[in-house]
Amino acid sequence: MSSSDQSGIRYYESSTYWLAPARNFRSSARLHLQHLLCQNTLGYLLEPHIEKDVSGSTQLAVADLGCGNGIWLLQLHDELAKRGVTATVSGYDINPINFPASAWLPSTIQLHQLDILSQSLPDDVLGTFDVVHVRAFVSIIVNSNTTPLLKAVLSLLKPGGWLQWEEVRAERFIVQSPSPEVSSTSCDTIVAMLKAAADAQGLSYEFVGCMDRHLADHGFDNVHVTTTKKRQQDYKGWTEDYLMVFEGLADHFPTKEQAPQAPMTKESWAQLFQQAVYETEKGVAIHQEEIVTAVGRKPLNG
Repeated sequence: MSSSDQSGIRYYESSTYWLAPARNFRSSARLHLQHLLCQNTLGYLLEPHIEKDVSGSTQLAVADLGCGNGIWLLQLHDELAKRGVTATVSGYDINPINFPASAWLPSTIQLHQLDILSQSLPDDVLGTFDVVHVRAFVSIIVNSNTTPLLKAVLSLLKPGGWLQWEEVRAERFIVQSPSPEVSSTSCDTIVAMLKAAADAQGLSYEFVGCMDRHLADHGFDNVHVTTTKKRQQDYKGWTEDYLMVFEGLADHFPTKEQAPQAPMTKESWAQLFQQAVYETEKGVAIHQEEIVTAVGRKPLNG
């Protein structure tokens, strides 16, 4: 699944992490929660600039990259249908384990296994979409190199088609205690460890702060970026979403028996995680402050 050093600690590798068997029903449940929280924050499925541009359309072709369990595209399909818009919606993900069974989906929704960043795209989808949606790719964009993703998006879009891309501020893991009396030591420790691991691997989230430049540099026009603060009443939900991620990190550590000198073992991580959960039960919140949405249009002569 991932590389390891002499201490036995296995480091995150995006190319294998998202294909792991552990990306199962727990991961899907987390994605449902994440979608709810994103919608609470943003208040829309289609960003307002895109919504205005496509408002007169009676037919739309939409792609959702990294679609997970398809929750965004399923809700969008329903919303468009209520407005009399015939939408053909296609979801793509490297791991199909969370896809709903096709028997439960309308015929106008199709889900496909595809590594959007490394595989050649099928010829029959090139230049066919009015909207391409991307959410939460921050953990798989290496060193802020957005070129593989944006080239793929441009190849999928029709001339005049739109990209809608939403990301959290991954560099801003924030731990907040509801009062000075409530300790957040264990949560702070976990967040500090995550930052140190990202720094050690050279992971950079610089692009999130300048997504408009990245889109413009790749030829998009009508670029707009908005930043939306997360609601305080949703902090508990975001905290629980991140706790589900943290719990799964135990797989990256050796047991004490395997590596007694390792700075972190499965057993010590389990203890730290348990203490962090206790802190959150006392009201400590973990969040990333805001969601950044970037939209851009493929030029009509593109």
